[in-house]
Amino acid sequence: MLNKKILYIFTSLFICQLYNMKIFGKNILIVFVLLLVFYNESEAQFSYYNNKLVNDSLNLENSNLTKPRPGFKKRRFRINTIFLEGGYFWGYYTGTRYSINYDILMQSGEKSAFTARIGYGLNNAVKDSLNDFNQEPFIPIGINILIGRINELEFGAGGYYFKYRKIIPPYLSIGFRHQSPRGGFMFRVACDIHLERVYNTNGTEISKTAAYGPLLGLGWTF
Repeated sequence: MLNKKILYIFTSLFICQLYNMKIFGKNILIVFVLLLVFYNESEAQFSYYNNKLVNDSLNLENSNLTKPRPGFKKRRFRINTIFLEGGYFWGYYTGTRYSINYDILMQSGEKSAFTARIGYGLNNAVKDSLNDFNQEPFIPIGINILIGRINELEFGAGGYYFKYRKIIPPYLSIGFRHQSPRGGFMFRVACDIHLERVYNTNGTEISKTAAYGPLLGLGWTF
């Protein structure tokens, strides 16, 4: 319980500091708050199920039953993941991009799961026809659907908030994730494509395009 309180306090201070630095606006702040609410609900849900599993286990032992109930060992006991991610992109711009991310498990079934992700990173894109986006801070926000148990197929969708351009282009991704339900080392490999809009010097949109490329993520689930 103390660790959870420390996590809440640290996260709240981090959010307030980013807001004071004007890294993101009120809309992104609302997203952070919603994620914290979902985190509380997920913690409560998994605490309930974990307690129920313990009680069911004791009941099974006392009743001399050897066969566990369906799904007894199929809950995911570790729901928080911190990971570093990096990649290279082509298309509208060319260059590297890297970020640090927090991923939380929202719901899970026997061989499927639903997670939400938010992070902070730098975009080293160059050679754009109108602008140089080198060292542009960005915030990835998205959801993932995982199909599998430990070695999983991952489908993702969301948006990237870019600080200098004040835009949130949507993205889609597909990839592979290795993540044990009981925590520990996690890695993911994915291919990402996100839409971009090209503007002239007057701020008028003149075309739509995209940037795409591979991503590699390494982290720890706890």
